[in-house]
Amino acid sequence: MFTTENTLNEVIEGTKDPKIKAYFSLGMPSEFFDLVPEELKGCPLAEIKERYTMPWGMPYPAEEMAATANFAENIVRQEKYGVFSLWGREDSVPDPLENGKSSVFLLTLHKEQASAPEEKKPAVILCPGGGYETLSFIGEGISMAERLEKEGYFPFVLRYRLSPNRYPASQEDLALAVKFVRANAERFGIDPHRLMLMGSSAGGHLCASTAALVDEIDRALTTELEETMPEAAEKYRGISIRPDSLCLNYAVISFGKESHMGSIQALTGGQDALREKLSVEKQVSDGFPKTFLWACEDDQLVPVSNTTRMGDALREKGVPFKMMIYPTGGHGCGLAAGTSAEGWFDEMIKFMKEK
Repeated sequence: MFTTENTLNEVIEGTKDPKIKAYFSLGMPSEFFDLVPEELKGCPLAEIKERYTMPWGMPYPAEEMAATANFAENIVRQEKYGVFSLWGREDSVPDPLENGKSSVFLLTLHKEQASAPEEKKPAVILCPGGGYETLSFIGEGISMAERLEKEGYFPFVLRYRLSPNRYPASQEDLALAVKFVRANAERFGIDPHRLMLMGSSAGGHLCASTAALVDEIDRALTTELEETMPEAAEKYRGISIRPDSLCLNYAVISFGKESHMGSIQALTGGQDALREKLSVEKQVSDGFPKTFLWACEDDQLVPVSNTTRMGDALREKGVPFKMMIYPTGGHGCGLAAGTSAEGWFDEMIKFMKEK
């Protein structure tokens, strides 16, 4: 097991196996190795965190680096985690480097599922961010899933298709994940009518756009399944893809003004005609799910106005919501420990328990 006492060189050496490297890339770009000066690579990760600041102002992610290395090794060695491919055979081995349908999977925290409890748990599907180009699979996936499990949720983390795949590929992946979870509710011991989608950054856009364009995405998914997986199309027929609630963490919302251009380009491929449709604040209806959303005023990557405009749209349509804006935390802070936003998780749990 890697810890922050390991040196960066030890982590680099331990992730050279091509399969481990592939899964490591889900949680940490390889550029994070290269950014560190050579004279620091022989230092423990904890020391690097103290001595090196990332180009965008955040401390070096020592804990996430160690956690990502452990995740990649565990999933390859099959020592931990349940992995379920969504397109094709459920027991097929996903290929995160392929970035086509075979790369799409749901991950659970435990390889073996316990017998169904008497009281069904609420479920949550987590969609990590990364601008529709990469995935922060640990900080915005595994770490949040572990915290949610302690609160009584049954969490799933989604690996969805990224650029150069375009809309609606990622949305179809999430819609298929929703159908899979609800179709297997008894197997996992969950309540199919208490399903939350939680997305961070571009993953928040994925969750919100799927909820806003639910009919269009459901039709697209059904057509794709009928053409390529007719048995699955029949199995999932009639299962709703509408979530019961949403949690949007510093989400990309608008594809218009004050937007994140990287997410727009990655999802649309430069098709300007899609920008209006995929500006989620313009697609909110009175049937939109109950929503918790939050962001930080000092976010230099995705303007906080994305969150406030979404809050305005929810208010206008009478959708139950709670919005929290924190002064500090920046972008991509995940559980936000040590920042003014660290209370967001507890606020979200309280809100979701309200009737």
